[in-house]
Amino acid sequence: MAAPPLFGVAIYLMILMFFDSVGMLLENFFSREIMFIFGLTYVVFEANRGIIILLNKFFSLDKSVRLRILIQYLVGISITALLVSLILFLYFRYIEGFTTIQTELITFNLIYLLVVAFYHLYHLSIVFLYKRNDRLVEQELQQKQHLQLELNAFKNQVNPEFLFQSLETVISSLHESKKRADELVDNLAKSYRYTLDNRHNDLVTLKTEIESLDAVRKIYEARFPGAIFIESDIAEFSNEANLVPCTLNILLEKAVLTNIISESLPLHFKTQLKGNKLIICYNENKRLRRHDPKNTRMEFLEKAYKFFSKDGIQISQKQDFISYQIPLIKIEEE
Repeated sequence: MAAPPLFGVAIYLMILMFFDSVGMLLENFFSREIMFIFGLTYVVFEANRGIIILLNKFFSLDKSVRLRILIQYLVGISITALLVSLILFLYFRYIEGFTTIQTELITFNLIYLLVVAFYHLYHLSIVFLYKRNDRLVEQELQQKQHLQLELNAFKNQVNPEFLFQSLETVISSLHESKKRADELVDNLAKSYRYTLDNRHNDLVTLKTEIESLDAVRKIYEARFPGAIFIESDIAEFSNEANLVPCTLNILLEKAVLTNIISESLPLHFKTQLKGNKLIICYNENKRLRRHDPKNTRMEFLEKAYKFFSKDGIQISQKQDFISYQIPLIKIEEE
């Protein structure tokens, strides 16, 4: 509200300087001429503000920055020239009684077009400043989320329950075959070596992730002989397809922990590709008592995929089967 009067005074001074009559300032400061300048400035400013509002609604800066700036300046200048010329003509014709105002038209239009150019320049600079600040805030939020994911990943690197259960399986195997126990220890070491090797990696290739499941599979097969089957229908691997490290391990672990597994109730854990998603499904024979209600490792996995993908992990259940759709993440080079 304060802008039109302030700019009106500046414009009035510019007009007086142009016509070499600055000495008349004190005499005519409260005259109808300066009131006319105030009114004209207010109309011009409000018209250009309306132009900006309409353009923000129908043609935002997000569509095309250069085209939007060009349209904003062309429309602003055209409307300003039309308003200034029309109002000036009506004022001098019907109030002052002048019929020839060519000099005044040129002078007023030049001054107001210059003011309007700076008006839109100021508006655009504020918009781009806000956008820059928004980008900086968004980058800080992403960095914070990234650090949080790294912290959660570090906390979830070693699963004590899996370790203890695996060691119990090793101890049991010692009474049957020392060679078999050594193989299980070697597979256990491979499983944790894979986790530790990728503790600083946000993503790993699909091929690497599926290969890492082999060591875990052998441990579970030793623990549940003839009762757990892990299958993969993936024939070809793309180097562009990536997963969060330990995705398959966490899902297999959940399947084992939440289901009754025996020779009569075997667990079938299957992976397959469908478009740009990895489908993981297994049959359910739920335990009577729910295990691990918090399930922090699964919560970490869901948050990680929501960070990298808009859809995240999609879970569906049909009869006695549960299916997970895991988005395959592609790394875009900048």
